[in-house]
Amino acid sequence: MPSRKFRQLSNVEHVRLRTGMWLGQNSPAIYNQHFFTVNEEEKYSVIHREIEEIPAKLKCLDEACMNAVDEYNRNLQDKTIPRNKKMTTLKVVLSHGNKRIQIIDNGRGIPEKNAEGVFLHLMYGENFDDDATREHVAGQNGVGISLVRIVSKYFLVKTHHGKNTFEKCFTLSDEFNSLLQEQGFSKKKIEDIRLYFDQHGHFSDCPLLTKIQIKNLQTQLKKDNNIAKVNSNKGQHGTEITFELNPNYFSKKKVSFDEEIIEQYLHDIAATNPGLEVIFIHEKEESKEQKNFFFKKGFQDIFKNFSEKNYRIFYQNETEKLNLEVFVVGKQGKNLSWVNANFASLGGSAIEYLENRICDEVRKKPSIVALEKRLKMSCQRGDVRNCFHLYTNLKMLNPRFKSQDKSYIINEINEDIRLAVKMHLDRMIKATDLVENVKKEIEKKAQIKSLEFAEKNLKRISRSLIPKFIPCTTKKKDVQTTLFIAEGDSAVAGIRPVRDPKSHGLFPLRGKPLNVKGMPITKAMENEEIKNIISILNLPIHEKVKDLQQLNFSRVSIITDADYDGYAIRSLIFNFFFEYWPELFSLGFIYMTFAPLYEIELQNEQKKNKKIFCLDDEEYEKAIEENNKKKFTLKNKKRNKGLGETSKEAMHYAINQCFLKVNVEDYQQSLETQNLWFHKQYAENRKQAISDYAKLFFED
Repeated sequence: MPSRKFRQLSNVEHVRLRTGMWLGQNSPAIYNQHFFTVNEEEKYSVIHREIEEIPAKLKCLDEACMNAVDEYNRNLQDKTIPRNKKMTTLKVVLSHGNKRIQIIDNGRGIPEKNAEGVFLHLMYGENFDDDATREHVAGQNGVGISLVRIVSKYFLVKTHHGKNTFEKCFTLSDEFNSLLQEQGFSKKKIEDIRLYFDQHGHFSDCPLLTKIQIKNLQTQLKKDNNIAKVNSNKGQHGTEITFELNPNYFSKKKVSFDEEIIEQYLHDIAATNPGLEVIFIHEKEESKEQKNFFFKKGFQDIFKNFSEKNYRIFYQNETEKLNLEVFVVGKQGKNLSWVNANFASLGGSAIEYLENRICDEVRKKPSIVALEKRLKMSCQRGDVRNCFHLYTNLKMLNPRFKSQDKSYIINEINEDIRLAVKMHLDRMIKATDLVENVKKEIEKKAQIKSLEFAEKNLKRISRSLIPKFIPCTTKKKDVQTTLFIAEGDSAVAGIRPVRDPKSHGLFPLRGKPLNVKGMPITKAMENEEIKNIISILNLPIHEKVKDLQQLNFSRVSIITDADYDGYAIRSLIFNFFFEYWPELFSLGFIYMTFAPLYEIELQNEQKKNKKIFCLDDEEYEKAIEENNKKKFTLKNKKRNKGLGETSKEAMHYAINQCFLKVNVEDYQQSLETQNLWFHKQYAENRKQAISDYAKLFFED
C-alpha cells in the first residue's frame, strides 16, 4: 500500500502554490471588459470588448489601490483629521515596459510600528472590528496587500506618518542570490533562505544561517533597502507602494499591464469616489503621458451626459450607513456593480434582488396586464430585464463576498432595496420609457410566437401539392433557376410549352394579390396565395434573406398583361416583397418579364420573310421605320391583347430574353413611394397624387 503524504505549508508557500484560491484565476482568461467612452458631443456610452488577461494579476493592482481608496473614505468620515491633512489624491504610475507599478496616496500613512506587519503578514489590518468600524471600506480580511507582496518579484514601501517615514524593500534582489551562490550554498538551501526572509522579513534569528553569515549579508541587505529605515518626516503624509509581479506565480506568463485596462480601472475608482482625484501616469520611452480623473458628484457627472435615457435611484439608510445609488438605463445591456468602490464583476444576491424587484413591479402595471390579456401572452421577468440594465454603486458597512476576489456580494439588503424601488418606480418608468419598451418586447415575443406557428404550418405544406404550381426539375444550386409568377392560368398555359423544365418554374396568380402594406406577415399568410409563394421560394418568415443560396430559386420574375390590371398586379407583388424582404431587390432576385405586344412579319423584294417581336408601341414604330429603309414591307401584324393570345414563338422570346432587373437605389425614397400608393394611412395623399396626375395628363 503506497504511503500517504501530508504537508503543512506556511502562508507564503500556500499563497504561491495556490495563488488562484487567494487572488482568482492566475492563468490567462477571456472575458468582457467594459470601457466608458466619450464622443465628439461629449456624450458618454459604455462598450464591452473581449479581452484576454490574467484576473489574479489585475486583482493585485486592485488590492493595492483599494487600500488607498479605503484611506480616502476613512478620511472623509473622520472629523478629527484637519482638512489639509485629508487624502485627496491617488496617483498610479506605470513604468516603461508596463511591468512595474507605483501607487501613491496622500493619506495619513501607516504608523512605523505597524508598517512591517501590514505588508509582511496575512490577517494584519485595522478593518476587523465590525461593531466599531463605521466606514465604507472595501478591505475586510487583512490579506490583500500582503498577498501582492508574496507574489511580487519587487516590492518597495515608503510611508509617511506623523513625524516618521518608514521605508523598506520586502523582496530580495538577484544580486543577493549571487552572493549566496558565492558563499557555496546549494540551490535548495538558497530557496529555503529566501523563503525564510519572505516569511519573516529579516534574518536576525534564521536557523539556516550562522551569525557570521548573517553579518556578511548585512551590506547587501542595506544596499537593497531590505532593512527597514525609519527617518524623520519632513511634513509629508501618505504611502507609496511599488511592485513588479513574479511570473512564476502567474503560470509563467507575462506580467506586464495593459495601460488601457488600468486607465478604465482608475476611471471607475474616480467615478465611485466623488471628490477623489485619480492620476494615471504612463512612463514611455521618451515621454510621460498623464491622465486625470475627477468627478465631483461621481457617476452623476457621467450619467447626466449619457447617450441613453437613464434614471438615478438614490436611497440612504442612515442607521445602517447604507447608500444605494443605481442608474437604470432604458436599454438592454450588461449590469455593472461596485461595492465600496470594489468592482463586483458577477454582481451578487442584492443586485439580483434589485433586478427582480424592478421586473416584478413593472409586470404589475395595468397597461402590461391588459396587453397580456389581449395577446394571450404572459410577461416574464426576462421580458422586462431585456429593456433595462443597471449601474450600481453601493456603499455599505461590512460587505461580504463569496471569495477573496470580491466578484460576488452576498449581503442581504432586500428590505432597503424594496423601499428604494417603491420610492422611485413611477418616476424611473417615465424617465426610461420602461413600460412602453416592455410592451414592445411582449408584442415582439407574441409576433415571434405567431411566426413560429406560421413557420410550422408552412413546413407542413408540400410544394408538390400546391395547386397549379409547376416546379423546375433541377435541384442543383449551381444552375440558375427562375420562378415565373404569372397573371392567371392562361399565361401559364402559354409559357408551359416553351419553358425549359430544368430551370423554369411556374405559378399562376388568381386575380389581384393582397395588399400587405402595414400588415404583420402572420396576418398576410392567412391568404393562401401569399402563403404558397413563401413556401415555393422558401422565404424565411422570421429573419432577413442573407444569401440567395437559402432560397429555392435563383430569381423570381413577374410576367403580366401589358394593361392597367397587369401593372396593378405587378406592383402589388413588388409591394409584397418590399414589405417583408426589401433586401431581395439589392440581392438581384426580383425581375420583370415582358411579353411582346406586337408580333409582325416582314417581307423584302426577294420574298424573304422575317418575324419581329416588339414590346410596345414605341418599339413597333422604330422597327417599321428601320425595316422600311432595308426594303422590308409589313406583311402581317398581330397585336396581343394579353398573355393568353401570345404565340409560342413570342412567349419563348419573352421568357428567355425579356428580363428587367428591379433595383432599389434609395431605400428611404422607395419606402415613401410604397407608403403613398399602398398604405391605408396615406389615402388622402394618394387621392391628391392621382388628381395631380390626371390634371397633368389632360393638360398634355
